[in-house]
Amino acid sequence: MALKILVAEDSTDLAETYRMALESRGHVVISARDGIECLQTYSDNLKKTGKDTKSFVDVVILDQQMPGMDGIDVAREIQKVNPKQRIIFITGYGFEVIKKLRELTEEVEVMNKPFTLKALVIQIEGWSLYSWRENARKGFRDWDGYTGTSVPVGPSRST
Repeated sequence: MALKILVAEDSTDLAETYRMALESRGHVVISARDGIECLQTYSDNLKKTGKDTKSFVDVVILDQQMPGMDGIDVAREIQKVNPKQRIIFITGYGFEVIKKLRELTEEVEVMNKPFTLKALVIQIEGWSLYSWRENARKGFRDWDGYTGTSVPVGPSRST
């Protein structure tokens, strides 16, 4: 299942690396260079939502340290609009982010730098707590937590 992913990263090289890795998996990636551009892009994306087509962003990837607004402030603004928005923080300041997570809803995940691209893909597509909750609500129909082509890994399901 292709996801629409908004990546807010001030490092052009990292943003491009994330984009290439995620697009190679079939996802649609939208990039923003800072927190303010991320909020504008997110807002523009919500405006495009029509009666027949849903174009909401599935995942927002935020760097914590960005010009303009930091990741926590951006997440707070996004969650005012959509409290259930899935957000993944990518940061070298994990402890700082974790301390501030109480201000946000439970749809937030943290990845500490450095990490591999495979770890990023697994976090986005894989058996994260968020994915488990969402798919548990759906009964794990047609989802394996990674490729979407086999039976789920984890808790058994009835067919």
